[in-house]
Amino acid sequence: MAKKAAKAAGTVPAKAAAGAKKVLMLVGGPWHANERAGAVLENVLKAWGGKWQLTVTFDLDALASLPTSDYAAVIIYTTGFRDDLTPPREKGLLSFVKNGGGLIGVHSAADSFRASRAYVEMLNAEFLTHPHFHEFPVTIVDKSHYLTARMPDFTIPDEMYHLQSYDPSKSHLLAETFWQGKKMPMAFVRPYGKGRVAYLALGHDLRSWRHPEFQKLMLRALEWTTGAELPRASKVVRCGLLGYGPTFNMGKGHGDWINATPGLRTVAACDIDPARTAAAKKELPGLRTFASLDAMLKMKDLDLIVNILPHHLHAETSLAALRAGKHVISEKPFCITTAEATAMIRAARKSGVCLSVFHNRRWDGDYLAIRDILDRGLLGDVFQIEAFTGNYSRPGPWWRSDKMISGGALYDWGAHFTDWILRLVDKRVTQVTGFFHKRLWGHVTNEDATQAILRFEGGEVADLQQSSLAAVAKPKWRILGTLGGLVADGGETIDVTSFASGVRFEGKVPGKPSYGCAEYYRNVADHLLMGEPLAVTAEQAREVIAVIETAERSSAEGRSLPLPAEVYEG
Repeated sequence: MAKKAAKAAGTVPAKAAAGAKKVLMLVGGPWHANERAGAVLENVLKAWGGKWQLTVTFDLDALASLPTSDYAAVIIYTTGFRDDLTPPREKGLLSFVKNGGGLIGVHSAADSFRASRAYVEMLNAEFLTHPHFHEFPVTIVDKSHYLTARMPDFTIPDEMYHLQSYDPSKSHLLAETFWQGKKMPMAFVRPYGKGRVAYLALGHDLRSWRHPEFQKLMLRALEWTTGAELPRASKVVRCGLLGYGPTFNMGKGHGDWINATPGLRTVAACDIDPARTAAAKKELPGLRTFASLDAMLKMKDLDLIVNILPHHLHAETSLAALRAGKHVISEKPFCITTAEATAMIRAARKSGVCLSVFHNRRWDGDYLAIRDILDRGLLGDVFQIEAFTGNYSRPGPWWRSDKMISGGALYDWGAHFTDWILRLVDKRVTQVTGFFHKRLWGHVTNEDATQAILRFEGGEVADLQQSSLAAVAKPKWRILGTLGGLVADGGETIDVTSFASGVRFEGKVPGKPSYGCAEYYRNVADHLLMGEPLAVTAEQAREVIAVIETAERSSAEGRSLPLPAEVYEG
């Protein structure tokens, strides 16, 4: 895909696993980043484990040969070519869909082949006009359809298409927006012969194609147009809470977040303290409660365990649940050692169940804003990340300050920061250098100050510090790139300095408050009920633990160390 389709009439197939469904993406014409959008889509499809094989082409004659091809679906993301849907091309496309093929029209597909009224009728959309490019809200009209199940309303920067030749009686409206007193369709589907058609009015440029909700619509459109249906409404993932301690009220929190997610339901809770199981019954009526994990695992109507126990108990208890054939979500940190993480990953694979970690802070507003700043290229190539959390304060006398239970100071907020950093760079870590200090707070066994310096395979460096001896604070984030930098203190805005436009620009970028719990569990439901990729995989969580564990070993040995080989070898 990096090659700009060296031949205008050539095709660029992506590699995929044997048995993958093949999809043809037709691009071309002015005004839109067609082939670059194909590259974005290809990267997104890779997360599905080779389920789809994408071929991007400028060759309009590929439409004529669709009926005799082995494609399952075709994506049209062209602009113009008003008179270029010749009779053979028109016949091939219409016949392909009528006989059971899938068609996804994206954005300017409604501004393509407009001389063919049969094509316009099949798409049920024709471009009329659009206002200036701007960010606008999209409202989900029907959350019971495959494309939009559990999908929230969202905002997106895009070119709002206004359509003509749209007959609402011939399609099923899924999403819309509002413009000057009128509702504008943004996504709809329809049958066409034995085939299925989906049209997404969004998708003007790469800002849209990188938007998570647009990507979900695209992936689901591929699934639905090739025959996928939602599981029956009665199918629910039944969840049990392991640990209902009062700390941060996390037991009730997880129970409520689960119950707020269509397709998930909290049905059980386990705690060795009778007062806590009593609290669970009161706060989450209808639960079955247990005093031991073994007893809860014998419950027949139980599919998933949420492990909310103290850190040092995560591995042993999660392994028991995995070996019993239950899906497992672990509170962060995943565990204490890389070996424990690997054992859980292998147990999950052997049992064929889901294993994930509650890294919900990936959806924090400031972090998402930082991701967006980097994706827009405002900083260029990032080469240095500095992250800090802490202050100067005496740690409290609780289990999170006890190294035997917590794992150490860096396992708490440090787990979130490490996960953030690994997602921002998204390259292999080649070495870790740690500096761990125990100098003042002798009443607890956690370290007083910790530092982990990560070097990545591209030469990028990240410096994470967590401290209870920081009399002078640092920003939460300081990130430098070849075209700019940013500073974020964890507030509502991020200070950005950028030379990406050729001149110095300074500004503040807002970050919307978010805690990520709804987003996390929505993804779990989409994974278990619809087969969609996990946002937080156990392998990613293992890398977090490996970095923290290696940083401590590095400090003790006084030298930089690589991560354990198993982190990148399976």
